[in-house]
Amino acid sequence: MDFIPIENLMSWTWQGLRALLLVAIFGGIVWGLSDRRVRHIAALTWKTAVRLRFIWVMVILILFAVGGLPAMLRDDGSAKGMAQIILTYTLSMTTGILGLSTLWLAVGSMAQDISQCQMQMVVTKPIARWQIWLGKWLGIMGLNLLLLGLAGTVVYGMVEYRAGVLTTAQYERLKDRTDVEIKQEVGKALGERRLKLDEVYILDKEKHQLKLDDNQRPILQPMETLKRLLAELPERELREKVLVARAPLELEDVKVLTASGNGINSDSYMEWRKLQRENDEKLALMKALERVQAYARAEQDRRANKGGIFKNVEVPQSLPADIMARIRSEVRMEYLIQSQVMRPQTARRFSFRKPRASFAADRGLVLRFQLLDTRMNFKGDRQYRTAITYGPFEDQPGLPIVGISGLPYTEYTARTQIEEPMRAMAFRAGEDGEAEEISIFGTNNLLYVNLMNAETPQPGQEYMATIKLPFLNETTGELDPRGVEVMYYEGGFFKNYLRALAVVFAWLGALAALGLMAASFMSLPMAVFACTGILVISFCTGLLKDVVKDDTIMQTYSDGVHDTSVVDYFAINSFKLMVAIISPVKDYSPIEDLTEGRAITWDQLGRAYSYIWGVTGLLISGLGMLIFTRRQLAITDNNE
Repeated sequence: MDFIPIENLMSWTWQGLRALLLVAIFGGIVWGLSDRRVRHIAALTWKTAVRLRFIWVMVILILFAVGGLPAMLRDDGSAKGMAQIILTYTLSMTTGILGLSTLWLAVGSMAQDISQCQMQMVVTKPIARWQIWLGKWLGIMGLNLLLLGLAGTVVYGMVEYRAGVLTTAQYERLKDRTDVEIKQEVGKALGERRLKLDEVYILDKEKHQLKLDDNQRPILQPMETLKRLLAELPERELREKVLVARAPLELEDVKVLTASGNGINSDSYMEWRKLQRENDEKLALMKALERVQAYARAEQDRRANKGGIFKNVEVPQSLPADIMARIRSEVRMEYLIQSQVMRPQTARRFSFRKPRASFAADRGLVLRFQLLDTRMNFKGDRQYRTAITYGPFEDQPGLPIVGISGLPYTEYTARTQIEEPMRAMAFRAGEDGEAEEISIFGTNNLLYVNLMNAETPQPGQEYMATIKLPFLNETTGELDPRGVEVMYYEGGFFKNYLRALAVVFAWLGALAALGLMAASFMSLPMAVFACTGILVISFCTGLLKDVVKDDTIMQTYSDGVHDTSVVDYFAINSFKLMVAIISPVKDYSPIEDLTEGRAITWDQLGRAYSYIWGVTGLLISGLGMLIFTRRQLAITDNNE
């Protein structure tokens, strides 16, 4: 009898709970919208916003932020840089403006209604207080939906317009160029692999090869076609790299490839890491103990040579626990860094699992990674030779990613995001000798990608050719899924853009609940102060994580060890709670993914709402409704 793994049971249980939570949340919202009394409170919130000229001020601010701001910013001159600047700054400004305005409106509408005794008149009507609270939240979210829709439409239209004029502007630049200049630009684009051979040269579709002239040279496309190809290139690259939604394949394992007398050894990274780390720790601890024992014996000899009565110096047989912990930590950090270093002619093999859902194989895949020079911490001009192969078989080289002139390696600059296209289908010789098309995913649904340091240094200068391939989280030591990635086409930009706006809308919902909850039991100034403090803390989660990691708020050292404070017990536990609550909300940030052409999947959107609204939002909303229900409204700031 086959048993279901506990991990699968836990995953299914969480997915079921998440689905029930989402149904409960949106069911409550639908019920609230269908209730006449709740709708009336929401309408009163809108009237208050109109009376305070809130809507018109926000419309002007948003139009200036998304329309005027990009015109004042400069990009790097590339189409990709232009789109990333527009998306990053406009969406960030929109989120910031709407976030602050949501808090201000939520706090102001609730606190002022109570302080001005308007709420006392409302609660005398046949409506529960929690319905008043829900109506105000729905009214604020209705305003947010209107303003976010306006901002999103302007940003999307601006991006599409700027992308559309790229081709026209590029063609105007090329139309008067000579044939020689056009051929030079085409050759440069081919060398940089921005154009394909079958695009530049005429293809014989029956023979699946390039047509040749009488001199056996490939025949170029007409000059007008080449101009059109060059003119469309910036927009095409923009839509392939930024205005797209690509999702990553699941990273299954990493193997370390080393050469030996028997061929190539392939060791699982997890097992190799464990063995190497244990050996390094034992060696480091043994050497540290030997040094301590040698010092103790030398001290014994020194005292014995002086004569007289001296207290005997004991030779320790083991290291103190704190010293052992510090040595293990140092070895671990050094190991995490060195294990990602590839010396010349060494490689790493990454295995990726085929996506469960069907994907557009005709659009291919994209390999993303980055190289670092271990000798410098800045971007230089030096090129590093890297050989890349991929395919469905673990014991075969696979398809190569060739460089200029068909060389079996490519050259990359360190500290640069590298993207290489990969075919989703390959050809191999069948049993009858004819070529047959096969998937690059094997029968085990795995794709194997090999990255090798192809540098050939001079004898004694191996360190000059050593490169680092980041694929680990250097804090936890686990595989970093964003270190080396293989991306597949998940959908278009418009759908991805709508999902990004939906995540921003979820943030605004949590902020509206926070403002209403604070104003339910605080005066206007105190509620504003409290909400501002929470926002400031949310921007400092990186610092809080560092303090929790150090297990002390002190930043000073004594004998190489962190000093401690009497308030650590309370501060560390408080910081852990803040990080646990705030970090998951910030982790669902769609803006960075959107500017990188990374898909915001429906599953990610569901997880974002289940946490932001389901966990955080329900806790804040439930607490706010409870406090507002129990509050004595007759006691206000005006009569205290």
